[in-house]
This record gives sequence, structure tokens and C-alpha cells, in this order.
Amino acid sequence: MVFFIMTIAKFLAAAMILAFVPLVRGAVKDLGPKLPKQVLDWKSSGPDETYDRKTLYDYMDGGAEVYLAFDFREVFVRKYADTVGDELVLDIYDMGSSAEAFGMFSCDRQDPEVRIGQGSEYGPGLLRFWRGRYFVSVTVSGNEDTAEKAVLELGRAVAPLLGPDGAPPDLVGRLPAPGLRPEKTAYFHNNIHLSNRYFISPDNILNLDEKTACVFAEYGATGGATARLLVVKYPDGAQAAAAATSFRTSFLPGADAEGAARTENKGWCAVKVRGNLLAAVFEASSRDSALKLAAEALRLAK
Repeated sequence: MVFFIMTIAKFLAAAMILAFVPLVRGAVKDLGPKLPKQVLDWKSSGPDETYDRKTLYDYMDGGAEVYLAFDFREVFVRKYADTVGDELVLDIYDMGSSAEAFGMFSCDRQDPEVRIGQGSEYGPGLLRFWRGRYFVSVTVSGNEDTAEKAVLELGRAVAPLLGPDGAPPDLVGRLPAPGLRPEKTAYFHNNIHLSNRYFISPDNILNLDEKTACVFAEYGATGGATARLLVVKYPDGAQAAAAATSFRTSFLPGADAEGAARTENKGWCAVKVRGNLLAAVFEASSRDSALKLAAEALRLAK
């Protein structure tokens, strides 16, 4: 009898602990019971919804490609309304891994950090942040000023449920540090996100796809000038070499023996390959600085 009572006690204790464990894996719909039904004067409105890779176009026709270019799995959607009919929309995206969640967040940063999750930004009417394998957005339909407190409060309530923290992509941590602008660093896979971040060509001249890992970064330079760095990890060296040849032919036909050339905008560009890695530098202030940054990026990214 004593053993039975102790067993029940242990079971209840474990259940109480599990009730407070953040959601790490599983369907995003499991988040529903854990999320607040009300935030300040904003109450949950209408049924929660979930969408996966097959149904995402039903939710965001015209914007789904941006998410599907990552390892997006599902999105949980809950709407909140206030007494005058304005609306908040909470979207919690399961991106499959912390690297993919960071990537989704990193590709459109432009507003101030607000210290929610592992990285965040807030501009009028929109909160974006990531934590672990999740990317989250809260958007406002209505008066953005009166909604601000509720948006931030909702974000602070959601972030603890998404832990533990996850690591950003390995390539991001291996970028050359001097002059790096971390808030301008983006991680992605294919040409859709490269073109959105920095337009090179209407064609996919670097042969990017879901199997390539890409980091695009901006660097400060003397006098306020900037250099831009793209590092791509291909599945093998042959694909990296083929991409470099395609890039030189289409973008740098006048490149010298070391892979550098001055482009039409009077900045210097360089491309180098090492194994399955490619580094391309754009808008550098000199030939030497372009070649040096490319070489350093390949050395650190190995």
C-alpha cells in the first residue's frame, strides 16, 4: 500500500512538472492550451488554425514560397480582438530546426531589437522573433499604437513556451568578425532569398537550391563604405566549382586570375572556392580587401 501511494505521488509530481515543460517537438496545435486566451484587453477570437506545407497557400497565397524555401513544417494561428474590433494575429511557425528558424527571422530584419526570444524586432504593427525551432510573428490589423503593449506582452508570454534555445547555423558563427554587422546577416538556401536580400541576376547563376546553405553578411569599412559577403556550402566540391565558373561567366567575365574584378558600380568583386565552399564579395573598396575577405571567409568556414 505504501509503495502504491509513493508511486501515485511520483506520477502526480511528474505530471505537474510536465505541465510546465515548454513545447519542443510535436504538432504546433499542442501549443493551443498553453497560450493565453486574453492579453490585456485583447481576447482570443474565433477558432485556432493550423497549416502545413500542403495547405500553407490557403493561408498566405503569394507569400508561402518564402517559408517553403526553408524546412517549414506547420504554422499555428490564433487571432485576438479588442472591444473596438481591431485584431492581432499570432503565427507560430515550426521551421524544423533552430538553424531554419534563425534563417526565417534573419531574412527580413529592419526594426529595433526588443529582447524577446533569441532574437527579435518590433516595428509599428509587427513583432518578429525566434526561439529554438520556432519563428513567431504578431501582426496588427487596426490601430498600431494602441496595440503595441498587447503585441509585446503576447510575445513575452509565448517565447518561454518555445524553449529550449537553439543554435544558429554553423556558417553564421564562422564569419570573419572584424567589421561584421550581425543585424544584417541572413541565412537561407535558395535564390529566392538571395534575390530578396541582394540581387545578382534574374537567373540562378550560383545554382542554389534546398541542398545549399548560404550566409549573406554586410561589413563596415573605413569612411562608411560597406562590403558584402556571400558564403555558400554545396553538397560537394564539384558543385561549388561549377557554381564559381557560372558566376564568373555571367557576373564577372573580366575577372583576373585570382577571381577579382571591378564592377560597373565601381566596387570590387571577388569569388573564390575551397572544397565545397564558395565565397563571393561584392562592393568592396579595393581589390585586395575583396580577395582578403573572401579568403578569410573560406578559411574560417571549413
